[in-house]
Amino acid sequence: MAKLEVSDIARSIKGRIREVEAQLKDHKALSDELERLRGALSRLEDGVRSRVDGRRRRQRPVTQPPMAPAPEDTSSARGASARAPRGENKKKILAGLEGGPKTASEIANETGIKSGTVSASLSKLAKAGEVVKADRGYALPK
Repeated sequence: MAKLEVSDIARSIKGRIREVEAQLKDHKALSDELERLRGALSRLEDGVRSRVDGRRRRQRPVTQPPMAPAPEDTSSARGASARAPRGENKKKILAGLEGGPKTASEIANETGIKSGTVSASLSKLAKAGEVVKADRGYALPK
């Protein structure tokens, strides 16, 4: 029977460690891909499910032609839920701030824009540097 040296055993163990590490790397890559595929499938199924349930109906693009309402419904169909033309709310909000600092509610009352829309717009404008936070509300930069 051949006598094994410690160095031979160590070399054999190191070789097996390298093999196991390589297999684990492959396993990790496959595990990562599996998670990505599961996430993609989930998002895809959620999108299909929401279209079937009608949950995304309000998120359709503005460019989609609306269904023609009956003549007597024309005034109510474009009421509070109609969207303002692009940039119109921003213009009104900035114009509302020309008199000095104001809160979102004050601007909403003056302009007729919903307060949530004004608040969200002011946050975006502040991040862009077009308005600044004041002691109370927002103001135009000096």
